[in-house]
Amino acid sequence: MTVAQSHRDVLNIFAAVQSVVGKDGWSDEQPAWFICGRGGHDAAQYTYSATRKLPLPTTPDELAKRVADALDEIGYGGARVEHDDTLTPPRPVIAYPNGYNRGAAADGFLVEFQAFDSYADVSITGHCVSGKAPKFGTPLNPRPTDLP
Repeated sequence: MTVAQSHRDVLNIFAAVQSVVGKDGWSDEQPAWFICGRGGHDAAQYTYSATRKLPLPTTPDELAKRVADALDEIGYGGARVEHDDTLTPPRPVIAYPNGYNRGAAADGFLVEFQAFDSYADVSITGHCVSGKAPKFGTPLNPRPTDLP
């Protein structure tokens, strides 16, 4: 997988979530590139998180199930809907690939989703892939991501 493919993968996951939750009303969007290489090897990782604070199109549990199904449709089968009763309010959560609070894949890849009354949140940490993070102002990195 190339840097561009990893970037596209993250955006495809976000689009799949939006297709279920709704395309409007997303805020606090935080795209960012990180350097993830070790031992002098160039590697980059694209992340994207966003929050939607609008009425949900269905119940939080049904919405989480639909998000898991949407992930399955784009090649991320096996995402499980779980519940976190330690959060207020309690809510359904999804974390792919290892399940909720069980960590990311070996290359750092992780998709997390949660929903409750009039609230949905997604956080996607893309695959760490060989290559340099795109320079600011390029199509894959159109704005600085290191601003406070």
